[in-house]
Amino acid sequence: MSQRWRSLLALTLARAAMGFQFQSVAAASPFIDQSLGIDKAQLGGLIGLYFLPGIVFALPGGLLGARFGDKRLVLVGLALMSAGGLWLAFAGSPVEASVARIVGGAGAVMLNVLVTKMVADWFEGKERLLAMSILINAWPIGIGIALLVVGPLSQRAGWPWGIVSSALFAAIGGIAMLAVYRDPPAPAPATAAGVGLAAVSRREWQLLGIASLPWLLYNAAFQVVISFLPTFFAERGLAIASAGSLVALNVVMFVVGVQAGGLLLKRAGRPDFICVTAIVAWCATLLLIAARLEPLPWIVLGGLLGGLPAAAFVSLPSEFLRPASRGAGMGVFYTVYYLGCAILPSVAGKLYDLYGGHAALWAAAAMAFASVPALRVFRRMLAAPASAG
Repeated sequence: MSQRWRSLLALTLARAAMGFQFQSVAAASPFIDQSLGIDKAQLGGLIGLYFLPGIVFALPGGLLGARFGDKRLVLVGLALMSAGGLWLAFAGSPVEASVARIVGGAGAVMLNVLVTKMVADWFEGKERLLAMSILINAWPIGIGIALLVVGPLSQRAGWPWGIVSSALFAAIGGIAMLAVYRDPPAPAPATAAGVGLAAVSRREWQLLGIASLPWLLYNAAFQVVISFLPTFFAERGLAIASAGSLVALNVVMFVVGVQAGGLLLKRAGRPDFICVTAIVAWCATLLLIAARLEPLPWIVLGGLLGGLPAAAFVSLPSEFLRPASRGAGMGVFYTVYYLGCAILPSVAGKLYDLYGGHAALWAAAAMAFASVPALRVFRRMLAAPASAG
């Protein structure tokens, strides 16, 4: 195996650790909320806090990597994830748990922003598309592993051990980075034009404002689903392990859908039509699950269809950002993403407290469906002459 593929394996493992740690709180939620004395809204806030540091660190992440080295910053990120996981496991209050969650999230932001750049440094052309799809899927794979591991472990040994497993996963990712990853022979040097906000034109700012919304809304809906479905199923009488397995199956189907969507959308004559159809169908499966129908077929179908638009939504900025503005523009794109994903799970959790688990699923469906008009507005803005507006 060539060095670039070995390096991709190390980066993929590191990003999977991020997905595992994000999901660890939701997977152990039936035990955490009782132990810390928090309601579903506070639980949603604790889940969303993992994304809060991205508001601050997403934009300058590339600059920090250029200054201190990408690999070094990823290792720092994994160390912070381990520290945050251990701290959360032994937190004695909601405030302490929140601070620990932010520490782990800060490490995850450093990792998330830089691993994408590191893959781009190693791969070119069609190989880059394949490598990126593998890297993107590491996130839901990590989530799926957490759903299978953390819930049963928390039930048998106590929820702190479920959270400790996330710290251990991050440490394993760090060991893999140290042992396997190597910097590419000739990494592309960063330029001031490529990282400065001044490089982003007025029209690009306008397009970024709307292009960020489909990816944000889509991911927020996915995170609400995987965060609250385990508790929703447990309250219906399913065992913790069974509830986690159902949601893990949904995540596995998302992984399949994301990979299939990348291949399908590349060849499709009307990719937006496929995205809209998939989103509407995914929303319908969420409503059917909320209606307490037999969940298995909708878990499978919803995951498969829900994964299809991912490649299209994350690629929207590349349709208008110039090479000189791409670094700063993607920093803005991910800042908006982190901001929304830090807030919306808490909103869904509040609805859960007020009206029950079905309301959280309705909220997820509403978030996902809102990506459809956002995509439509983006297309109209992109097609308009540059002087318009």
